Amino acid sequence: MTLMHDQEVHSQEMRRQAMLQAMHIDVWLPRQQLYNAAPSREYLLEWQTEAAAVAPTVTKKTAPAQVALPKAETRGQAYVSVRDKLAALQAAKPAATPPPAQAVVETAAVDSAPAIVEPVVVQTEPIPRFALQLLRADNCLILVDLPTGQPFQSRDPDYQLLKDMLRAAGLTDKPSLMRQGAPITWPMLHSGNLMHEQHATAARACVRDLLGFELQSAAAVCVWLVGPDAVRFGSADDNIQLYRVQSFVDGAQLWCLPSLESVLEQPLLKRDIWRSMCALSSLWQVQNDA
Repeated sequence: MTLMHDQEVHSQEMRRQAMLQAMHIDVWLPRQQLYNAAPSREYLLEWQTEAAAVAPTVTKKTAPAQVALPKAETRGQAYVSVRDKLAALQAAKPAATPPPAQAVVETAAVDSAPAIVEPVVVQTEPIPRFALQLLRADNCLILVDLPTGQPFQSRDPDYQLLKDMLRAAGLTDKPSLMRQGAPITWPMLHSGNLMHEQHATAARACVRDLLGFELQSAAAVCVWLVGPDAVRFGSADDNIQLYRVQSFVDGAQLWCLPSLESVLEQPLLKRDIWRSMCALSSLWQVQNDA
């Protein structure tokens, strides 16, 4: 009974080996006996039999040197012991040739050198922060920087200076506050997943869209951009110079001016503003006369 069971298991193992060879899968045995390993069964070492001789398969790559295993005897005879097979493998093992000294040194240097992984630096664009006040004086819109973030007060020196500039331009010195006096502040979102998407491009698009909306509600011929933030986010050019004129939507023109605080600190800037104003005042004065 035991002999029949062993023969059945042996035939199943031969079938499995044939299937692995058909799939070009090589099965290898250890050259030395593994420590604390259970003894291998005899039929696992039956690689070939006289009845199941298979032609050698052709491989694309050069196959490693095959170690000749002792052929098992025919069915019914005693199998070759595992100890004899391991002894044959050990005897057939080729002598290892020591590598050249230079190669050993290079290999040791490569192995000892730690792998240097350069961290990936992701540069995030800082979120701009500003506050702008939007006013209307006759047929002109005025976008002014608010350094403190607070709306204009009637007694503020910078607001008094703005009224003097409007009076010199021939416009009303009592401008009306747009958006119910609420400043245009950025960033608009202080939390949430979209908070980091409020970069300078998004800020410029928002400010220009608000100016375009006001021009559609009530047409204007000129938009004063007073201050660096108003110039940066109200115009379409990062390198635009002061006192320059740039075309905007609906035929309106953008006029870039320094901040009111810098004019208060440097009174000589009033001269440059006056010269530029004299060259452009006919733009809005003709419309007022009409």
